[in-house]
Amino acid sequence: MDRIEVPRGDYQEDFVLWLERQAELLRAGKFELLDVDHLIDELEGAVRADRRELEGYLENITAYLLSLQYRPRYKPRHWRIKLGNARFGMGLLIDDSPSLVFDIAELAALNYDDARRRAAWETRLPESIFPAALPYSAAELLDDDFDPSYPPDEGS
Repeated sequence: MDRIEVPRGDYQEDFVLWLERQAELLRAGKFELLDVDHLIDELEGAVRADRRELEGYLENITAYLLSLQYRPRYKPRHWRIKLGNARFGMGLLIDDSPSLVFDIAELAALNYDDARRRAAWETRLPESIFPAALPYSAAELLDDDFDPSYPPDEGS
C-alpha cells in the first residue's frame, strides 16, 4: 500500500499544495493523516467568506434600490445596471449555496445602515430621508423585476 506523506508545516508554506494533499488523503481514505484542525478552520472560513460576499451583494442591492426609490430620475440607468449586476452575482452565489437564501433577511437588516449611508452619499440626499429600518423584504431583494422607483422611469 502506498504511503502518502504530508510535509510538516505545509499549510503555512504552500496553501495550494496543502489543499491538494488534503484532497488526496480524503480520496485515499487516509483520514488519520488529515490536518483536521486546519481543515475545520478552512471550512468555517469558506462559510464566513460566502456570507461576507452575500452581505456585500445585499448592501449594494439595498443601496441601489434606495437610490432608485428616493431619487428615481437621478442616474436611474446607472443604478439599474449596477442593481442588475449585483443581483446577478448574488444569484450565482445562491446557485452554488442555496442555503444562503435563508440568511438574506437577517444579513440585509444587519447591513442596512451601511447601505443607507451609501445611498445618501450616492444620491446626495440627507441620510434622514431614508427609512430607519430596511424597507424591503428578502423576496424583493431577490426579485430581478422589483424596482421601487415611482413613478416608473420609462426609457432609462
